[in-house]
Amino acid sequence: MRISVVTVCFNSEATVADTLASVAAQDHPDYEHIVIDGYSSDGTMNVVKGHAGPRVRWVSEPDDGVYHAMNKGLWLATGDHVIFLNSDDYLARPDALSLASRKLDETGADCLFADTVFVRGDGRTPAGRVYSAHGFSKWWLRLGVMPPHPSMFMRRELALALEGFDTSYRISADFDLIARAVLKAGCSWATLPSVLTKFRVGGLSTRGLATKVALGREFARSLSALGQPLAHLSVQLRYPIKAMQLLRRTSALTM
Repeated sequence: MRISVVTVCFNSEATVADTLASVAAQDHPDYEHIVIDGYSSDGTMNVVKGHAGPRVRWVSEPDDGVYHAMNKGLWLATGDHVIFLNSDDYLARPDALSLASRKLDETGADCLFADTVFVRGDGRTPAGRVYSAHGFSKWWLRLGVMPPHPSMFMRRELALALEGFDTSYRISADFDLIARAVLKAGCSWATLPSVLTKFRVGGLSTRGLATKVALGREFARSLSALGQPLAHLSVQLRYPIKAMQLLRRTSALTM
């Protein structure tokens, strides 16, 4: 199975080396790494070029935001499944792609959801949270709870059929894509109880209360577009599930 790793970046000189090195260390025999840079003004592209290799392709040009850049990576991808690994995140283990590929081959699933560990800015210190896919069911999405998007592998043909990310969403197009895949397209999925990625806190979706409120509004808009009544009310019920996810931090950190 061929896997496409898509990394979008903009002025990511301080963190993108971890991303690139983690992909280059993978033992999976068939993958590609596509880097979409938004025409960075710092040394990001020097770092990217320093990790050049036969599996790495890159584009550096202005774009219309992170989700537009992700779509550009999706259009360039040639793999059976795609993972969107942002430039401040990295694969947690050298067999991450192999584990994902094996599970996808075994199950034939359209999507795979695995676990993610949150880390602080240094990329190594745990931030006290594990984002777990344990127990994921479609009703999570109806409450505005999505499985760990940093560790999501989606069948490329499915993502293309859904026309990729809806760029009208500022911070939750990943939720909308998963919701459309599961709730509208009826895709199949599997879960993998292993930490495959590490996610630096401080990004678009982890910036305090105002961001959480904005996320809730965008989740509700996505669900309303999918025909769910009272979506604005239902997304307020997501907090107990988020609390249960937090309770799993200790066990998942050791996997």
